[in-house]
Amino acid sequence: MANTNPIFALTPDVPIVTVTAATTDRTGATTTNLVNLLTATSSGTKVTQIGAKVAGNNVATLVLIFITDSSGANPKLFDEIPMAATTAGNTTTSQRQVNVYSDLQLKAGQIIKVGATVVSGGNINIFAVKGDY
Repeated sequence: MANTNPIFALTPDVPIVTVTAATTDRTGATTTNLVNLLTATSSGTKVTQIGAKVAGNNVATLVLIFITDSSGANPKLFDEIPMAATTAGNTTTSQRQVNVYSDLQLKAGQIIKVGATVVSGGNINIFAVKGDY
C-alpha cells in the first residue's frame, strides 16, 4: 500500500567532519581519503544542504560529494562544491560555500562520503543540514 500521508523529518541534525588529505580520484571505486559525513537511518534521511568551511587559508579546491548504495558500498560522485583560494585574516573571512538540495532523500544505509581535491593551508570542515525520518 502506498503512503498517502506527508512525512516530515523528526530529528534535525548538522553533522560536521574535517577533511585533512586530498582526494584525487572521482570514480568512487578506488577513491582514497573520503570521510563519512552521514549515514541514513533505518527510516531514511532528508538532506537540505551540504557545505564546506575552510579553517584558515586555502588554495582553490573542489569538495567532492559521493553517495553509496543502501549497503554503504559503491560510492558514486553526486555533486561538487567549488572553493576559491582565500587568505583569511583578522578582517577577512575564510572560504564558505553551500549547495542547497530541495529533495535529496536517502534510503536506509546509504552513506554520504566527502573529500576535497586539494587540501593546503587549512583543514576543510564539511557539514550537512539533515533530518531523519
